[in-house]
Amino acid sequence: MSKTLFYGVGIFVPVSDLKRSTEWYTNLLGFEITHNDEPNAMVTMMNDEKIVFCLVRSYDIKQQPFPRNEYSVEQYFNFHTTDVDNVHRILRQKGANVGDIVDFDGMRGFSLIDPDGNRYGVV
Repeated sequence: MSKTLFYGVGIFVPVSDLKRSTEWYTNLLGFEITHNDEPNAMVTMMNDEKIVFCLVRSYDIKQQPFPRNEYSVEQYFNFHTTDVDNVHRILRQKGANVGDIVDFDGMRGFSLIDPDGNRYGVV
């Protein structure tokens, strides 16, 4: 496989309360703050800076449901882990809004919803 033109991805996440969301993404998920543009935005990263989440203070947030499909997808992004059960247990203990673990197409996973209703999967 040839090398791609890109080295990472930046995801803009609308949040109503920047402080609360920054705490959720850092304390609950373990992201690191890489740039502070308070009061309007906070940039956080996963692991090795290849995936960056820019939390953007937003107004009138309306979550767009994933379109109806035959693939059982209900969210735009998944977090990948090697231990779904342990991550589910840890996030639940920390008070995260997590769904039940389900089996689908040879995978296991659950939903994870941030304080503003931004929905992720964990598989």
